[in-house]
Amino acid sequence: MTGTNRQPGSLLTAGPVTFSLYVDGYYAWQFQQPIDHTIFPTTTAPRHDEISLNLAAIGVDVTGLDGPIGRVYFQYGSNILTNGGQDGTTTRGYFLSASAFEPIQQAGVGWHFHALHGINTEIGIFPSYVGMESYLPQENWNYTHSFSADFTPYYFAGARGQIFVSQHTKVELWLVNGWQTYGEWHEAKAGGYLIQTHPSESLLLGHNAYFGAEDPSPAAASSVRAYSDNYAQLRYFKRDSGFLRSLAIAASGDIGFDSHTGSPNDILAGGVLAHRAQFGTDWAFTVRGDVYYDKTQDVIYQLPLSSPYSLSTLPGSQGPFLGAGLTTTVDFSPSPWIVFRFEYAHRAASIDYFSGHGGITGPNGYAPAIASDFTPDLRRTDDRLVFNATLRL
Repeated sequence: MTGTNRQPGSLLTAGPVTFSLYVDGYYAWQFQQPIDHTIFPTTTAPRHDEISLNLAAIGVDVTGLDGPIGRVYFQYGSNILTNGGQDGTTTRGYFLSASAFEPIQQAGVGWHFHALHGINTEIGIFPSYVGMESYLPQENWNYTHSFSADFTPYYFAGARGQIFVSQHTKVELWLVNGWQTYGEWHEAKAGGYLIQTHPSESLLLGHNAYFGAEDPSPAAASSVRAYSDNYAQLRYFKRDSGFLRSLAIAASGDIGFDSHTGSPNDILAGGVLAHRAQFGTDWAFTVRGDVYYDKTQDVIYQLPLSSPYSLSTLPGSQGPFLGAGLTTTVDFSPSPWIVFRFEYAHRAASIDYFSGHGGITGPNGYAPAIASDFTPDLRRTDDRLVFNATLRL
């Protein structure tokens, strides 16, 4: 299944404690060859023509005790800037700095109840329940993410309850601070739920929903975002020997709505369709197509938070966003603990949105003394090649 760790049990277990190590390095080539070496927009592999660290993480899980559960994962690399580094709530007041929270990938404490097939309650920072793809590229069929994954949260800060109502079905309830935020934009919590069922070994179905006030403007405290993601995965062919071992398909559909006080309402919609073939025990090939529509650019990635420029001021970047992409990925896994990947991705949009040769930073790739002296170079198409190696124990 995409979005889950397909490795066998961890090698780093001692009693109720399980340790983990994750190292993800890459080399990316963006065909526009931006002079500031910034690939925009992306949450994975954001540097052009450099050998770079995408994500490194170490962590520990505590399970198997009679009740107490917990985990903490620390992370380093460009992923903490492309995700948590874009959270503007850290500028509201004090004691919520980005430097304090960005290195935390997960941190939670809670209790396991021996009821039904298990109930967990936790508080902390957790992976998002919205979407089919995981924050960790190693868990997905493709290395880079689809539009639907990039434009929806990868993490939440808050509390959750996990209820395993049967061997095959899980329900999660969430109370969180906001849409991929450490803090709140307004004086109201957000929340939602996940229903996931695995009726057979080869089929997975999921439905989730999110509700919150996500407009950062103080005058828009009454804004409401309602969003739902729905997905299905099916492995329709499998055998234990031969050249072709398995075939699987995954699909997701998103629909959402943003209401705004004094401004147009937004329609959000997206879809992903992916197919994966496994050859022998070491090789796999995936092709993925995806599309996304954001009427008023509410959830698409804006220019980096530290940038003095705005899409809303660039003539070619205004108006509704409609984007589509096609991605192909070859995996080679000579060991369960490592994967080598080669990927080609093509994307296109209805507005100027992707890094062009002039980059998004400034002349010669460096920020100018006066912002008005430079206009970000954005294009309507994006092509890139990525080579990746990931070790996970």
